[in-house]
Amino acid sequence: MEWKSICCAVQGRGHAKKNIPCQDKVARLNSNGVQVIALADGAGSAALSHFGAECVVNRVSNFVAEKFFDLIAQTDGIKVKQEILSVALQSLTDATKIHDCTLKDLASTLLVAAVGDGKFFLAHLGDGVIGYLNDAGLKTASVPDNGEFSNETVFVTSSDAAAHMRIYKGALKTISGFILMSDGSEQSLYNKRNKNLAPAVKRLMHRTCLVDAEKLTPQLEDAIKSVILENTQDDCSLAILARNSEQLPPLNELPLSERQEFFRIDGSPAFRKVRKKIFRCDKICALLARPVTLRELARKLHLKTPYAEKKLRRLVDAGIVTRTTNGFETYGS
Repeated sequence: MEWKSICCAVQGRGHAKKNIPCQDKVARLNSNGVQVIALADGAGSAALSHFGAECVVNRVSNFVAEKFFDLIAQTDGIKVKQEILSVALQSLTDATKIHDCTLKDLASTLLVAAVGDGKFFLAHLGDGVIGYLNDAGLKTASVPDNGEFSNETVFVTSSDAAAHMRIYKGALKTISGFILMSDGSEQSLYNKRNKNLAPAVKRLMHRTCLVDAEKLTPQLEDAIKSVILENTQDDCSLAILARNSEQLPPLNELPLSERQEFFRIDGSPAFRKVRKKIFRCDKICALLARPVTLRELARKLHLKTPYAEKKLRRLVDAGIVTRTTNGFETYGS
């Protein structure tokens, strides 16, 4: 199954009140057969950390995508950490010239997850959490690295960064999802006492598999604003990688009521008219398992093109179907 990704960062209430830019930055990349997500939380004490965090996620994402298989094959963990930090620090050094500042002004944490050819690679420096989903359920891969106090952590620019960075790699096997979260999002989605991820994480992973990122991103941002921001003053960010699996089943394997929710069809499924709409959407999704033009779809549905377009629009608006160069295709098919 193909991996899908989504990421977003939202300014915290505390920063909004003080007119401080969102210091969390995220990135996602699909290149060289490798999917990468990255997240960096700019240091609150660093005036330009939002620029630093953005430099780090972009440069490191590209590096990991380009060198993924070398990183997987490398047996010297210290060398891997040094390579990643070298790339991050070089991006910040370049940024100091642009912004006329010091490296410490650009300090941030760094979290990365990448998958390719049945393998995964994770890197974590600082606070925040990396979690994953396998056939046994949600698990925590890497916990926050805080000092004596909860608001203390390690940054890319710290002198002891290499000693604190953690890396993990191996075969994916039954793993079907990864999540990166900043310490702001951590307040709602991670239990520090028992080191467990909230059940909502699995739901987010599932929607990442089934809903086009362009449609899902604003929904995720709204959810962060209405729910997660209520539990913290800090910026909140998330980055997710996921694929369909037994834990995250494809659309056609979901119960009728869940398919109805994804299709955005109102009413009780007990009503024949509602069920008919759901089954019509099922049929369209099945026909679009590969790219199909609107005219071809109309012919297969035995409908005039305008009527077929109306049926299709519901699924496009829901992010279940996407437009491709060759027509329309069910997302995640």
